[in-house]
Amino acid sequence: MKIKQITNDCILFDNGNEITYGHEQDCCESNYAYFLSLTEDDVNYNYDFDENLEFEAIKNSGFRFGSDGVYIFVPCYSEQNGYYSCDVDIYYNGVKVLCFDAEFIEY
Repeated sequence: MKIKQITNDCILFDNGNEITYGHEQDCCESNYAYFLSLTEDDVNYNYDFDENLEFEAIKNSGFRFGSDGVYIFVPCYSEQNGYYSCDVDIYYNGVKVLCFDAEFIEY
């Protein structure tokens, strides 16, 4: 399966599978996966991935997904004043596959 479309909210594959993110908001933080950072110029963007994707959190930075040893990195951020959680949940076809702390950006 190949990447078909990328939006603020998801990575959609040509077979209908999708990667999304979520966060249980405390109050004034914005925790998110920055899917729009991916472009067709990125390494492995046009790779034909297996449906059984593997996911790995990258400490305080984001996550990577892929198959057969071929991965794509997605940065994740937490914009806040330092009083709230930094966690981001990553879902593959609606099933949570990761929960980790995003990169903290103080405002």
